[in-house]
Amino acid sequence: MRSILLLTTCVLLAAILAFSDRFISDSMDKAFVLSAADGGMLEVKLGELAVKRAAMPKFKDYGKMMINDHTKVNNELKALAKKKKISIPASLSAGKQQLLDSLSAMTGESFDMLYMNMMIASHEETIGLFQTESTSGKDADFKKWADSKIPALKHHLEMAKGLFPDKLQGATN
Repeated sequence: MRSILLLTTCVLLAAILAFSDRFISDSMDKAFVLSAADGGMLEVKLGELAVKRAAMPKFKDYGKMMINDHTKVNNELKALAKKKKISIPASLSAGKQQLLDSLSAMTGESFDMLYMNMMIASHEETIGLFQTESTSGKDADFKKWADSKIPALKHHLEMAKGLFPDKLQGATN
């Protein structure tokens, strides 16, 4: 009787550990998906705002590129998330909405300066997020997808830094 009880306990413990490891892995990948989707939506919305409000044409053009590139990436992520049965919210998180609202209040050169600072900070954060998923994620599909997006994110970052170098020097150093 003791050996049956011990064996049953071991089997249950093994099942619990296996399930909890799967749950932790799933939640890590899910957190990546939700964060990447939130950031991607913000990039598109900030780009839309830049197209309407940027004072300089080069920032409007950068905004258009953000809309095009991040809309494509957002759609890829939505499709992959759907395949993995992860639901992505249709609206920004409170924190990302606050960033959008703060930029919405700006005009002229102040808008341009804040927009480009946001682009630099956002892409630095996003690159870190994608690199972490690429190296530490548990889902092979999300890892591969994240890794494939890092070069474009780095390109966006370098472009943002190059567009406004004189005025951004003090802001980023």
